[in-house]
Parts: sequence; structure tokens; C-alpha cells
Amino acid sequence: MDKNGRLFGKISIIDMFVVLLIAAIVTGVVFRFGFSGSVARNDETAFRYTIQFRRVREFTRDYHRAGIGTVVYERFSNNPVGVVYQVTYSQFYEVHRMPDGSVVELELPGFKNIYVTIDTRGFIDDRGAFFTEESFELRVGRNIALWFRYVNVTGVVIDIEVME
Repeated sequence: MDKNGRLFGKISIIDMFVVLLIAAIVTGVVFRFGFSGSVARNDETAFRYTIQFRRVREFTRDYHRAGIGTVVYERFSNNPVGVVYQVTYSQFYEVHRMPDGSVVELELPGFKNIYVTIDTRGFIDDRGAFFTEESFELRVGRNIALWFRYVNVTGVVIDIEVME
């Protein structure tokens, strides 16, 4: 390093730091948003997944039924994630711990568990992960916020099946 802070008389340490910082940022962006070469995309795979919405007010049942046959969108990105195939219901039960330590499930009137089954097309990567056409990842246990036909809901994916 010379008296002006330059290496080999031409490159300053600050210049080297800036170049390394830019290279690190570009590398990070490629790893975060780029697809690896091993991912085989096949957008022709049809699959069906079911989402459970717990503790939904019973009077909203008609809004969910009206959604059959309509496109469902992911709430935050507004990307389509499929078409509603079926809507089913079950009674919602709340778990309570009794004073004696026992646990009981009590029916909560006016509330239902709603199961929305959605058909979509997408691809399955080399790890077996499901992605919609818009590259939205689906996996059992994932929380999803959706909106469709007058209803905004947040639920959990409970089942995914590949259609033949």
C-alpha cells in the first residue's frame, strides 16, 4: 500500500470494498430469487389441495358455497392459486380444561370448520414440493391467506393430491 492508501498504486481499499459488496449483493439475489438448474418445471401437473378454516361463523357458509367454480387468490400477492372445487363443513369444537384437570371438547354453536378443496395446475420440484403456476409453494401444514368471492380467510393446508 502506498502513502495514498492504494494497493499496487492503482486500487484503493475503499474501491475493493465497494466491488466486493456489489458482488455479494448480486450473489445473494441470484441465490434468493434464482431457480437452480436441477428444478424440472412441468406446469402440466394437475393437483388438488384442501385448506381447513377453523372457527368460521356459520352465517358465512353461503359466501363460501358461492365461491365454488371461481378463482381463488393469495391475499397478499393477488396471484391466482386455483379454482374452488368443493366446500364442506364440520362442527367446530373448542377444547376446555376442567377444574379437575380433564380435557373436554365442547361444541361451539354458530361456528363451523370449513374445508375448501381447490384444483390447480403447477409443477412439482425435485424435492417433491408443490408449486402453483404462479410459483406459490404449497405444503401440508402451511398457513395460507386467501380471498375469493367476497370472503377473506386464513387457513391451513391439510391435504395435497396429484390428479391423474
